[in-house]
Amino acid sequence: MMHDMSISFRHLHSRHLPQLLTYLSALSPSTQQRFAPHAFEAEAIWQFYQPEQQHNRYIAIEASSGKIVGYFVVKRSFLQHDAPRLQSYGLRLHPMTDFTLAPSVADDWQGKGLAGPMLQFVLEDIRQQGAKRLLLWGGVQQSNIAAVRFYEKYGFEAIGQFEYAGMNTDMLLTLTQST
Repeated sequence: MMHDMSISFRHLHSRHLPQLLTYLSALSPSTQQRFAPHAFEAEAIWQFYQPEQQHNRYIAIEASSGKIVGYFVVKRSFLQHDAPRLQSYGLRLHPMTDFTLAPSVADDWQGKGLAGPMLQFVLEDIRQQGAKRLLLWGGVQQSNIAAVRFYEKYGFEAIGQFEYAGMNTDMLLTLTQST
C-alpha cells in the first residue's frame, strides 16, 4: 500500500535536476546497481537530459516534501547494443513503436504501491506517442524477484534470458488500449 501522502507524476524538467541528483545519490548501492541507464554524476545527468537524447523522463514527487521518490526513463526505440540479442529471440524491432523502460523507485518507497500508478502514467503518455511495445532497459535481473513479479503483474512477458553480471530476463509489454 502506498504511503498516506499525495504523490504527483510528471515529466522531468531542467528545474528538477538538483532534486534528481539528490534522489539518485540517496539510492542504496543495490538499487543503484539495478538502475543503470546513465551514470549518477551531475555532468552525466545533464548530458542525458539534453533534447537530442530523445528520452522521456518521468518523476514521482511527494507533495509534502517536494522530494522525488520515483524516476522512470523511457527511450523511443530500443538500445542498439541490445538489438542483436532481442532479434535472436525472433523479435522484429520497430524504432518508432518500440519503447524501452528503465524504472527506479526510492528505497523507502519500494513495495509501497508507487511503481504501478507511475507505470500507468508513463503508459498513457507513450501510447499518445505511438508506442505499441515496451521493452525493459537491459532486462531485469533474475535475482530481483520483486521486480520480476511486478512486471509479470502488469503484463510483461519474458522473451529470453542472457548473462551479464548474473542472469537477466528480457521482458516485453505489448500495449493495448486498456493496459
